[in-house]
Amino acid sequence: MEAFAKFAVVLALGLGVAQGARVAGKIAPDSRTEIQVDLPGPLHRHNISSRGEGCCTQTSVHHSATFQNVPALWEFHEWIKSKGIPGGSYPSEMKRRIELICKDRGVPVPEYIQVEGGRETLEILRAALATGRFPAVTYSRSPTGRYNGQRIAHMVNLAHLDTQYAAILDNNYPGDNAYEWMSVDQFLQTYTGGRSGWAVILLDSGPPPFPWN
Repeated sequence: MEAFAKFAVVLALGLGVAQGARVAGKIAPDSRTEIQVDLPGPLHRHNISSRGEGCCTQTSVHHSATFQNVPALWEFHEWIKSKGIPGGSYPSEMKRRIELICKDRGVPVPEYIQVEGGRETLEILRAALATGRFPAVTYSRSPTGRYNGQRIAHMVNLAHLDTQYAAILDNNYPGDNAYEWMSVDQFLQTYTGGRSGWAVILLDSGPPPFPWN
């Protein structure tokens, strides 16, 4: 029985079964799965505050816009601060702010969608990643213990989501080796906060994937 138990553990590891969330680089805990969206570390931006509120929503949209080459929304968070607008946002306010920055910059509003919901929205997020988009998603608790395990109101970027793993780029922890990998269920919990998640997805497609052999 003990030998069988050991064999089951080895088999599970060999199949890449998630063994818990962890902070790592661009490879999943199975040591094989590569991250779907690879925004180079030097292009990561750290969250800033404006009028005492964090600009995580705009920083995340900036990351999306950088990867997908949408200049209208580059440095969105810095623009918010320069205008003295409080950080933080929600769907209707995000719509208003995107319209404001585009009007201020004299450019058309880029195409985008906002998605709200739970498990039923995961396929939309998977489709976005599979087609070169970099979704900005809500995040309520770190499965690896960041923020002392406390509940927070935050937005990050979803860099990977398949049927087994999710990985997020947290603008409070930028860097190529700071991706937070977790199971799909762990992601769903932090994305929805036990209620409903919110995602902002720019529709311009990102760059083609790197050649892989």
